[in-house]
Amino acid sequence: WLDLPQAMAKQAGELPAFAAKVKADGIRHIVLLGMGGSSLAPEVFQRTFGNAPGYPELRVLDSTHPAAVRSLEAQIDPARTLFLVSSKSGATTETNSFFYYFWHKLSRITAQAGAHFVAITDPGTALETLAAERKFRAVFRAPEEVGGRYSALTVFGLVPAALIGVDIGAILSRARRMSEACAATVPEGSNPGLALGAVLGELTLAKRDKVT
Repeated sequence: WLDLPQAMAKQAGELPAFAAKVKADGIRHIVLLGMGGSSLAPEVFQRTFGNAPGYPELRVLDSTHPAAVRSLEAQIDPARTLFLVSSKSGATTETNSFFYYFWHKLSRITAQAGAHFVAITDPGTALETLAAERKFRAVFRAPEEVGGRYSALTVFGLVPAALIGVDIGAILSRARRMSEACAATVPEGSNPGLALGAVLGELTLAKRDKVT
């Protein structure tokens, strides 16, 4: 899916305005409720770029262990938190459990709990339907053909990134440049993708098979 930087450019253009509104509403934390592929890229964005001044800080909840849930809950004020319910299938049991837990918490302190939730999912899922029924603040639909672990440059990665103030336009521009630099027409000695592949191959032969 190397064409995602171009394909997402139009949709990504709408995200900064959405993020600015969330910031203006006084939201201090973004909590991503997800498992596996849908939670990896957002965590990388937060750890790599951090949240821009005045923007919410991102927390990722991808463990159903009660201690993990309690730990996260102790770090946030639900009334000033936006929850991203992130599931490609829209039927992930763990993600749904997270949602109902925090929905119950919000329902006890506000009559507009839906304003604290955003759905990120594929079109036509049960999560999309739930978001409409519960009056979520927004629903973002991802390209159906892109697998979760490859979804960093879809709304699964870009929505959380925009909400913490990451420059989405710059991210997509740089990704597009790297895609072009790795094209089949680029000479072998100038292709960073081939160079990286060669390094990884040699390191594997030397029994160094982890990239960190």
